[in-house]
Amino acid sequence: MFNIKKLAMGLMIGTMVLATSISAYGLEYNIQRGDTLFLIGQRFGVTVQQLREANNISGDIIYAGDTIIIPKGDNSQTYTVVRGDSLFFIAQRFNTTIQSLKTINNLTSDIIYPGQVLKIAETNSRAIATTSRSTSNRFFNVTNREMELLARAVYSEARGEPFEGQVAVAAVILNRVRHPEFPNTIEGVIFEPWAFTAVHDGQFWLTPNATAYRAVEEALKGVDPSNGALFYYNPVTATNQWIRTRTIITRIGRHVFAI
Repeated sequence: MFNIKKLAMGLMIGTMVLATSISAYGLEYNIQRGDTLFLIGQRFGVTVQQLREANNISGDIIYAGDTIIIPKGDNSQTYTVVRGDSLFFIAQRFNTTIQSLKTINNLTSDIIYPGQVLKIAETNSRAIATTSRSTSNRFFNVTNREMELLARAVYSEARGEPFEGQVAVAAVILNRVRHPEFPNTIEGVIFEPWAFTAVHDGQFWLTPNATAYRAVEEALKGVDPSNGALFYYNPVTATNQWIRTRTIITRIGRHVFAI
């Protein structure tokens, strides 16, 4: 289990692609790493030319972190699920709720699959991450070593958990770094005596996978599924009775997140 404080990373997001009067056009989509106009067009059921015209783009170059207008449909937009997506992150991206997505798509569970096409209600469709994500962890500077430490922490503490839960673990570390009752460095938080089981039992030194690094990147961008938690634990395996006295904020996978 991780006790997590303040992280540092300056993810300087590139210049905005969009003009100002965006609401008249349709969705605002926050470009992700690996996106192209072609892929975005496929995802939302529009053509590359429509994207160019809506955004005054003359070429095909776009940048991760920029915002792009998706031209309006009739009364809803569609989004094609890609690997790594969850209803939680899609809801954040479009400033809507998980329940709204489930209702409009007749979903009975939170399980979605790559290639699945989801409807997004036009009235809720604004995909700027700043409107739905906590900004508390943004614009921190982290070194390569700190990035590696965070990824090791996430992998050793939360591998096998949903991606959302791995992001939450990274966010807890960042929350601790900021909190006055914890060390004010990433390394200090992670190696605080008895703070994390994986550090104590040696699993921390396992080589993290790409998913762990991606979870850290999301947390550094301000995503905090833990909603500001300072602690997390597995209620099935936790032996520390004190941790069970903390106020529970949310549950993700097998972990309980608390303050």
